[in-house]
Amino acid sequence: MHKKITFYALILMTILPVAAFGKESDKTQRIQWMKEVRNYKYEFFTHEMELTEEQQQAFFPEYEAMEKAIFTVNKEARELERKISASTTPVSDTEYEAAATAMAKVRQEEGEIEMEYFAKFEKILTKKQLFLLKRAENKFTQSILSHHKRAGRE
Repeated sequence: MHKKITFYALILMTILPVAAFGKESDKTQRIQWMKEVRNYKYEFFTHEMELTEEQQQAFFPEYEAMEKAIFTVNKEARELERKISASTTPVSDTEYEAAATAMAKVRQEEGEIEMEYFAKFEKILTKKQLFLLKRAENKFTQSILSHHKRAGRE
């Protein structure tokens, strides 16, 4: 799960400089980049998990929905954290507690979302592929981080 957060942070670090320009062409480039990353991820998962064409058609929409739900949970916690951090007025203990609780519950909520979708994935994937899913996620994250490191050295 920590690797997913790292992956999303990596994506955001890559997107933010592009978004800072605020031009329409930059938005188009960002959308294109996101599509390329998604396509690379799908190809990576297809290879690592040995997915059939039929499985790909059923699995990837569900997987994307799961990622979107997890992203939303993280986004809400980050927004609450930013709101507290950027407050120009004194923050009450109640507000600190609410923010801290929300931030602490993120992993639990991510786990609940993953278990909800795991039940859906069981109808699409073999037992071996269910096992390989976590390995593929971890290997993909490592692949992206490795690529980012290499790009930073060039």
